[in-house]
Amino acid sequence: MKKYIITTLLILLSSPCLAQELFETPEDLEKMQEIFYEAPFSPIPEVKYVDGSTQKEVQGMPLFKKTRVKITNFFRERDYNKAQKLIEKEKQEQEKLEAQEKEEMDKVFNVNFKPDKKSNSEDVKKSEDESSDSLELEGGVREHVTADDILLDAENIDFDENTLDFTATGSPVLVFPPQGVTIKAEKMVYNKASNILKAFGSVEVIKDGNSMFGDYMQVNMNEENAFIDNLSTKESVVKIDAKKADMEDDKITLHNGKMVSEEDYVMNFHTRMIGGNMFNNLILDDDEKSSISNEIGDTTVNIKAKEIYVNAKKSNDVITLKKAKIDYGGFDLLNIPSFTVHTNKKREFFDANYPELGSRAQLGMFAGPGFVFDTPLQNGSTVKLLPIINNKSGIGFGGMLKYRSATNFTDMGYGSSADIFILKGRQYLDDKLYMQYGVNSYMDEWFMGPRMSKYNAELIYHDDAVIHSTIGKDLNLNFRHRFGFGYMQNPDFNRHDENLPTDNLGTTRTRYMAQVSQTLFNYRDLENKKLLNLSLVMQGSAALYGTGDTQFIGRVGPALHTQYKHWMQDLMFFQGAYQDGTPMQAYDIYRYGHSTLHIRESLRLCKYLTVAWSGTLNLSDDSPNGDVFQENSFIVAIGPDDLKFNIGYDWVRRQTYFGCIIAMNTKGSSLEYEKMVIKNPDKLSRDNTEIIEPKVFEQENEPTVPKKMIYAEVIDMEDPDKEQI
Repeated sequence: MKKYIITTLLILLSSPCLAQELFETPEDLEKMQEIFYEAPFSPIPEVKYVDGSTQKEVQGMPLFKKTRVKITNFFRERDYNKAQKLIEKEKQEQEKLEAQEKEEMDKVFNVNFKPDKKSNSEDVKKSEDESSDSLELEGGVREHVTADDILLDAENIDFDENTLDFTATGSPVLVFPPQGVTIKAEKMVYNKASNILKAFGSVEVIKDGNSMFGDYMQVNMNEENAFIDNLSTKESVVKIDAKKADMEDDKITLHNGKMVSEEDYVMNFHTRMIGGNMFNNLILDDDEKSSISNEIGDTTVNIKAKEIYVNAKKSNDVITLKKAKIDYGGFDLLNIPSFTVHTNKKREFFDANYPELGSRAQLGMFAGPGFVFDTPLQNGSTVKLLPIINNKSGIGFGGMLKYRSATNFTDMGYGSSADIFILKGRQYLDDKLYMQYGVNSYMDEWFMGPRMSKYNAELIYHDDAVIHSTIGKDLNLNFRHRFGFGYMQNPDFNRHDENLPTDNLGTTRTRYMAQVSQTLFNYRDLENKKLLNLSLVMQGSAALYGTGDTQFIGRVGPALHTQYKHWMQDLMFFQGAYQDGTPMQAYDIYRYGHSTLHIRESLRLCKYLTVAWSGTLNLSDDSPNGDVFQENSFIVAIGPDDLKFNIGYDWVRRQTYFGCIIAMNTKGSSLEYEKMVIKNPDKLSRDNTEIIEPKVFEQENEPTVPKKMIYAEVIDMEDPDKEQI
């Protein structure tokens, strides 16, 4: 319960900052904004920073992976059993051979003892007498503990015959083995007639290694409920206090309580930016960084709620605040009549009933309230409905639907202003296997840049590997490759001003893409904020279409990443060759030509202002539209380092962008409530879904049979210590 309350507090304290567009999970918020442009991937090996093009790590266990592991386990277990039978057969044959050898040896040496009949009969009689008096036990001895069993340990236990009270003093300890609960106090009194237990002074309740403290506790054994006065508990991040706690069979109620974050705990959130999150890669001294707390002082978030309801369901948890007031830095920020948060058991994602404001390609700007509902489709999944007002070519109305689970995100919507339907989603099937699908949306095409299709459904396998120190110390070779098969269709119109057919041609595409990056030189002077990383990059792509057409692209060139003081840049030049026979030219024609230069520049002008630019130049004058700039985006970051607002514009796609970076320290923030009701506390953070985990079993160390390992299937495994936001 305690850890879950901590998670609830952190979610509630951070939720006002998360009212953004298109977030996937609490761990990966990079898709909160629709991505219209991202410069082709520029590798930065050996520089321990990440850009904005990283993939989402799968937190849940997709169905395909679960099935794959089950099948693998079946065949491994079958092989294991065969090996065990072989070992047993060899043992039996070995024992039979040894018996035959012994018998032959006895015959050779004539070692055959024949005791006389008298001694033999006496031995038989003695054996019969012993067998009649002895009792042979088979199997083990099991201790059975019933639900009513309790264990009490104390220095002194007194019994009052008049009141029927058992009084335990001298460090009494009461244990409920079936529930795994231990109670400690200065004194305990148990009344046999009423079947009520009372604990006085420095009461401590221990369960699963976690402790709650109070001044007084009463447990009614008949009705199976309890309450505790002045509850207090301490976690590494949050301290929890309550004047009174009532505990029943399936419900816990806390009265007049408060949760306070007493230690530093920084929560980082950011939206994805044009060309990647370059600003986060800058090396800065501590005194050069700025914080909003340095400017306005108190930045704690304090929430006062009349009632809080936590409903722990089978596959997800729902948290509702009633009549909540949010105070930020001493100023009244919001008054919320009701606010509900939905999250799955592993905290891989969450959603809430907050309004959203954003923009989407084709749909334009939109705004509207949000309503979240649980679904039975996948464990802990939610659907969010948003009636919206959109503005594309005038004011219009429509709606959006967002589906979230641990392995899937799907967004769809319609706006009458643009009179268009949009869809974008991704379903993870395995650790490196996923399906992406969309309608009138920009889809991820890796180093070919995001491309818009009218319809798109593609199965993708994406993997990478590193070979360390290939040509020298810390000069590594990085390899990434991707295989995809799917169906695509040309968009209704072309945003690149190209004289290309925009017919409704659609066909299948099978494509393999690969990239090899070898670090040639790496210089780092962190004290003086100087970096230089030089690598050689090779990229290739081969595609076969359902029409029989093909597309082949190969290019190679140097990639340079540098930082000098507050100026950072990425330069990547490619010289390539290509044969482009794509039948869907408006969708995936190769636009970068034989000679291509990718540029990303970032300059930190002061603590509160950074400017950046991303562009892709066609130097060989062979682009389909004849323009030099095939990508051209500009962005400005305003604000301190822990609260930056990013505003940008993409000239190619004629789109504006808005995003933010938030690093929130929860120290000093609090949540006060008059009443908190937790329903089904035994299910809090308990994932009852099927989990398959690898376990290793080894064969007996037989000289003729090598060791074998198999995977074992574990069902209903619970991990209460894993609490993530």
